[in-house]
Amino acid sequence: MPRLFIAIDMPDELRGKICELRGNLPCVRWTEKEQIHLTLRFIGDADEENFKKTTKSLDVVKFKPPSIEIHTSGFFPNGRRPSVFWLGCMENPILSKLKNDIDDVLEMDGLPRETRGFVPHITIARLKDISQKEIMNLQDIYKDLLPQRFTAEKFVLYSSVLTANGAIHTIEKTYQSENKTIQS
Repeated sequence: MPRLFIAIDMPDELRGKICELRGNLPCVRWTEKEQIHLTLRFIGDADEENFKKTTKSLDVVKFKPPSIEIHTSGFFPNGRRPSVFWLGCMENPILSKLKNDIDDVLEMDGLPRETRGFVPHITIARLKDISQKEIMNLQDIYKDLLPQRFTAEKFVLYSSVLTANGAIHTIEKTYQSENKTIQS
């Protein structure tokens, strides 16, 4: 049973810029270039029936393309004990509305709303036993890249299967702005 999530993909050029800046830090596991995205909603495990229901529900989401501005970097859960390094996006009403509309249609199908607030971000790396010096190095590496802007013309329903070598993400369906759907 695959796990499902909904995301906005980054433009290839921006993914490339992000990857070019990677340093050789032993405590850092970088996100694969093809997997760099902004998660709108994690759904979790889904059987065939729930998968079909989700794809059909998302068909009704109509949206204006949000302009995404990446303007900061940070760590989850915090800078003292970080496990994730991310690039943060400015909140904007069009992106928030898209997230809300997705949550609304999924809730109508019986998926409970996420309880934590939406923090638009792009996970760049996972961290383990990282020193304060390396934490500062990570933020310094990316400070000159920011800000970056792009327009999200689509969002994507992904399935994800965990393997010993990391997650394998598969595009299940792509949803274009103004509800023009592309089947993948």
